Amino acid sequence: MAPLLQRCAFLLVPALLAVGCASFTSITPGTPAEQVRASFGAPADVWKTPDGSEVWDYPRGPLGTETYMITFDPNREVRDVRQVLTDENINKLKPGMTRDEVRRMLGKPGTIKVAESRNEEIWNWRYLEWQIRKMELYVQFSLPSGELTKVTRFQIDAGDGRRD
Repeated sequence: MAPLLQRCAFLLVPALLAVGCASFTSITPGTPAEQVRASFGAPADVWKTPDGSEVWDYPRGPLGTETYMITFDPNREVRDVRQVLTDENINKLKPGMTRDEVRRMLGKPGTIKVAESRNEEIWNWRYLEWQIRKMELYVQFSLPSGELTKVTRFQIDAGDGRRD
């Protein structure tokens, strides 16, 4: 029995290490959609674009600081891979944007809460500002209109988890 267990471990450990090493930055243009799904699983969301391409959303949350969006061409091959929780994208958030516009820009939020007393819905992400400072992003939407009303950012103190 022990030799069989050793052989299984011998085969299983490299497979587990390979899965653990899979990185979105290693995906190259032309990679088939099936290969991406096999390596990273099902995306959190998928949507079609007017040009016939498809975008897959891979959030690394709720406590992760990255969300990757992979665009596939009409042949279902990778066109590009982007990490979308960036200062540049966050700076593009403007009052009046819809939930769908924000979702397609930043991906699935880490949390969604409804504050009925204030008649708003609050989406939250964690991200790295300037690629170094841990931040929390809150995007508030009006419940009646569904439009973005406010964007707030807080630095997370790495020592005790407090917001500054």
